[in-house]
Amino acid sequence: MIRFFLFHLRAVVTAFVAAGLFESVVRFSDVWYSLGSVILFGVVVAVVCNRYVNIRMALWDMALILLAYIATIFLIILTEWRIVIVLLEVLGACTVGALVDILLSNTDTTPVYVKKAFRRIRVMSWVFICAAFFITAYAMSFFFAQIPLGVLFVFVGLLSAFCSYAIWRMYYQVPSARFTIWLIIMSVMSMELFWVIHLLPFGYVVLGFLLTWLWYLLLLLMRFHISSEGIRWKQQVRFLLMNAVVFIALLLFVIRWI
Repeated sequence: MIRFFLFHLRAVVTAFVAAGLFESVVRFSDVWYSLGSVILFGVVVAVVCNRYVNIRMALWDMALILLAYIATIFLIILTEWRIVIVLLEVLGACTVGALVDILLSNTDTTPVYVKKAFRRIRVMSWVFICAAFFITAYAMSFFFAQIPLGVLFVFVGLLSAFCSYAIWRMYYQVPSARFTIWLIIMSVMSMELFWVIHLLPFGYVVLGFLLTWLWYLLLLLMRFHISSEGIRWKQQVRFLLMNAVVFIALLLFVIRWI
């Protein structure tokens, strides 16, 4: 265990710094302090990584780490239960620590099966970021009625396109122009889903979760469609039917408690 921590010391240090900053944000509850913590965390990550990786070659990973930190802060601010806040702090700290470890450990000699595991962790981190920002968008629509809904539409559309591209680029090393039409489709569909789900009588956490669920299904289908093999409908039909059944069952379960 000691050897493990020594080998991954930089990631462990980053995780502990993130956890401490998360707790300080909870205690001070100030917008400017939260912004300052983001800047401080970004500096810490840059210092930790600058000596070991080429920053220009790791911009997407750096952005992923910083956005994971910001997403965790948003969720912490929107949460009232102390036990949930602690769980979010632990989850956020472990996430950024794991991402730093992946960034520093991923080299040309890394085995393929390990790189696939790293890629899946990155994908789930992008999904986590997207979910946190979706929840934040719904919360802003509830708490700040003066914000035009059109602004939130644009925000959700740009966010879904950005996160979708960040995930697709890990699977296909092709020019970004190839994804343009699909990113536009994803952006428009996400905005439409945001509006439809907004009409449901649920809280912002449930609404954000439902939107993330549907966005992720669209993300997978478009990713398979872009690939050379296309969508294997025999497998995907069962997958979609299962998700539809669980989605409807969840809606009925939540509606019972309204």
